[in-house]
Amino acid sequence: MGFYTLIHWVSLLLAGATLAILLIVVVRQAYRGRRTQRELVRRQSLMALALEYIEEPEFIPAFKAQLKPADQRLLVDLFAELLPKVRGDYVEKVVHLMRAMGLGERCLLQLRSRKWWKRADAAAVLGWFQEPQIVNALENALDDPQVQVRLEAARALTRLHAVQSVAGLVARLAVVDASHSLAVQEIFRSLGPAAVTELIGVLECDLPDQVKLLATDALGHIGDPRAVPALLKLFHHTGKRAGDPIHEHKSRRVPSSNEPGQPTNASVALRLAVMQSLSVLVDPRSLNAILAALEDPIWEVRAQAAQCASQLGSPAALSRLEKLLQDDHWWVRFHAAEALFKLGETGVQTLLKTARGTSARGAEIASGLLREKGVAV
Repeated sequence: MGFYTLIHWVSLLLAGATLAILLIVVVRQAYRGRRTQRELVRRQSLMALALEYIEEPEFIPAFKAQLKPADQRLLVDLFAELLPKVRGDYVEKVVHLMRAMGLGERCLLQLRSRKWWKRADAAAVLGWFQEPQIVNALENALDDPQVQVRLEAARALTRLHAVQSVAGLVARLAVVDASHSLAVQEIFRSLGPAAVTELIGVLECDLPDQVKLLATDALGHIGDPRAVPALLKLFHHTGKRAGDPIHEHKSRRVPSSNEPGQPTNASVALRLAVMQSLSVLVDPRSLNAILAALEDPIWEVRAQAAQCASQLGSPAALSRLEKLLQDDHWWVRFHAAEALFKLGETGVQTLLKTARGTSARGAEIASGLLREKGVAV
């Protein structure tokens, strides 16, 4: 057989193999499409049946009799989608139906599936079953190698008020990729007042700023005044760690990241988070820290401190807020003007004086806010 003849036959074989592979792909895609369509129709049918038998629980055995072997898998997906949308008595009715269907046991088995999305769906559904063996299974799922499963297990445990250790959640969730950071934040926020002591402990431990950031945000969201001393201590510590004596700082310029003593992005975010939490807590003990933060070298912190001052409503902040009407950053000037207006007559008079003054920057923000509030300049 000549060389060219060999090439000819090899080419034909390759072409035939390619066509065979394409045919297999087309057939598989068609099969998957038909299966997906059948499952969609069946899901709609199961949803209609479930909603019917939720209202008539005495007929649940009749519902079970209509189920096919593959329906339990579809029911897990269906209830994972349905439960977050129902409220009030309907939640108990849905959970009762799920128990009657044996979905708790099904989800416990599915939590050991090789496919991570099935484990995640199972964890989401198990968050509605207040049973010891389920809580233990969800605790074990916090060690799952797939972050999405850990997140669903953590959500389930917080929904059940069954988180055994905030430190345990920190170890499993605090250091995840940025795409999941908002989900982790929501989980920590939902821990509730029972977790305040442990969250305060997180602030006082030698842990990464990212972890303390989560605890700080959660404490502000929970709104428990017990957190105030720890938040104030953290704010003072981050200021010192950055090499910046906040209360003595004169410049309004944000230093270059190459300058010695420049705060890291993490420490700035942490100081900002503390100010945001103090804005929610509105505690008089935070006054000195807020006054210091009004002179912070980072403009975002100054802006947030002005918001804090407006919430606290202390006249002690008046002179510093007046200075911030000349700040380099419009956002700082705006929040300072808002804060002065909320301080009442004295603050309004300060705004009027600035609006009629010679500084164009201060006059613009003061007069603009006063017009917005309906006060003639």
